[in-house]
Amino acid sequence: MAVKGLTPQLAERGKIKIGEKGEMKTSQGGKQFAQPRKLDHFLVTTLQRDAAGRLMPDMALMARLKPEGGKITEIPVRLLYDHIDLNFQTRYACYRGNRCWCSGDGEAAQRFTGENGKYQEVPCPCERQDPFYTGQDRCKILGTLQALIEGTDRIGGVWKFRTTSWNTVNAILSSLALIKTITGGPLAGIPLHLVLSPKTVTTPTTGQNMVVFVVSLEYRGSETQLAELGYHIARRRLEHQVRMEQIEVEARRLLLPPHAEPPEEQAETGAEFYPEGMGDETATPEGAEATKGVTEVDKEGKGQESQVQVVTLSADAGDVPVDQLAPLPDHHPVGAEGLTVTELPTQEDGLLRVEIGPEEAAFPSPRSHSPQGEKTPQSGSPRQGQAGPLLTPP
Repeated sequence: MAVKGLTPQLAERGKIKIGEKGEMKTSQGGKQFAQPRKLDHFLVTTLQRDAAGRLMPDMALMARLKPEGGKITEIPVRLLYDHIDLNFQTRYACYRGNRCWCSGDGEAAQRFTGENGKYQEVPCPCERQDPFYTGQDRCKILGTLQALIEGTDRIGGVWKFRTTSWNTVNAILSSLALIKTITGGPLAGIPLHLVLSPKTVTTPTTGQNMVVFVVSLEYRGSETQLAELGYHIARRRLEHQVRMEQIEVEARRLLLPPHAEPPEEQAETGAEFYPEGMGDETATPEGAEATKGVTEVDKEGKGQESQVQVVTLSADAGDVPVDQLAPLPDHHPVGAEGLTVTELPTQEDGLLRVEIGPEEAAFPSPRSHSPQGEKTPQSGSPRQGQAGPLLTPP
C-alpha cells in the first residue's frame, strides 16, 4: 500500500553554478537584495546554507573535479533519459516574491491570477519577453539541466544547473540534439562533459561583438566512437528488455508544473534570478527595478532630467561580457561613437554617469548590475526619458 497524493521526484544532491551571491545591497526602491557575483569557473554546492544564507560548496567533490593548480571549467556528467526535454527543461518564467507568477512554453502560459490561488492560461510569449521591452516585469528563458556527476561514490540524486542565458540554453539544446542524432537516439548513460568556455557573440541590436561565458555539453571522442557507443547501448537494452520509452513515460508523468513546485524551490529560484522581487508578493520580477526621473548636475552646475534604470544581474549563467569579471578602468569607451563612460567611485548608488555631448545619463554599473542576456544592448544614444545601451566595450 502506498500513500495517495505523493509524487516522487528526482532527489537533488546539489547544484552546479557559475555565480554566487555577494554582499547585500539596497535597490533604488529601498529593497534589500544580494548582489550576485559572476564566476569564470564552476562551483558545485551542497543543499546546506551558511549563516548568511549562501549555499555551501561541496569541498570534497570539488577537490576531485578540480585540476591541479587550476579552476573547474568542465565536469564529467551522465544523463538519465534519452528525451532532451526530460534532461534539460526550458520555459519562459516570471517570478514575483516567493512565487512563480507566470510560466510558459512559447505558445501558452499559466499565470497566477491571485483569485483563490489559481492560475489561468494566457498567450505566450507576451510583450514582456521582447528584448526592447522597457517595463519592470521582464520575462526570461529559464533552463534547468539535471545530471549525475561522474565519479561520485553514492547514487540517489542529481545535480541541477540552472541558467537564464540565451546562449547557454541554445548551446546545451544544440549539443544534445547533435549527440542524439549521432547515437541514433540514446542519451542516457553517455559519458559527457559539462564545459564552461568563452565565446564571442554579436549583439543583434548593435552589431557589436562581445565575449561571454557559455555552458555546453561535449562528448570526448570521435563521431565513429559515439555512434558505436549508441549502438551498444541500444543493443544492451534490447538484450535486458529495458524499455526506455516506458521509463520516460513514467518520468514525464511525475513532472510537476512550475507553479506546483514546492514553495522552497520556487523561493530559491526567485531569490537566485529575481532578487529584487523577494519579500514582496507584488514586486516586479527581475528587470528594471525602477525607472524614474532624477536630476543630474552637469559641469556647469545646471540640473538636467534623465532616466535611471536599475537592473539586477542574475547570479547564474546569464550572458555577461568577460571584462565585467574584472574592475573597469575609470574611462571605458562603449558602443556609440564618441561615448565615454566615467565611473564615479564616490557614489553609493552603483551607477555610471555616461557623458554624451553636453548631456549626462545614468546607467547601471556593469560590476553590480546587468541587463539579462545578449539581446538587451540597444543601439544609439539614449534620448530624454529613455533607457540607454548596455555598457560593454566595442
